[in-house]
Amino acid sequence: MSRRPEPENLKVIAADASEKPLFGNLIQLYLYDMALHFGTSVNATGHYEHDILEECWEHPYLFHLNGEIAGFALVTRHCTIRERSPCWYMAEFCVLRPYQRKGVGRAAFGSILDMHAGEWEITWFDGNVPAAGFWPATIPVSDQEIHQLTVNGMDWTSVAFTSQTT
Repeated sequence: MSRRPEPENLKVIAADASEKPLFGNLIQLYLYDMALHFGTSVNATGHYEHDILEECWEHPYLFHLNGEIAGFALVTRHCTIRERSPCWYMAEFCVLRPYQRKGVGRAAFGSILDMHAGEWEITWFDGNVPAAGFWPATIPVSDQEIHQLTVNGMDWTSVAFTSQTT
């Protein structure tokens, strides 16, 4: 099996508070994709209601490919699924549809790991088939601790591991 080459012009950039409105727009696209799995619907103004930015705005990142926004990540220091702290936790991770299956997610995650060495936790809803395929193929395989969880009646996988900077 040949490994897909990583995008050469991908940049993972730490965001600041001035970019919260941009993240608010991107999260609407993300929640639209997640609605398939979680059965959420838009409110009377056509938006998905959420508290993601208030809860997860600790280490925000934008992914740029060839100068275009390709996705984002929100990293926190507290794993909400297993109540594990301190650890790096991928609270939200999104590669926009036009950039999926092109190595953007794998490369962006690798860049984020390089920025945050230490204990990590990655979780995904098992019914989210793309995530259930992506994360096991992307998370470093050494020293993994895998947990199967049920949260609010839904099955989740949680993987704890240690990342070293390269």
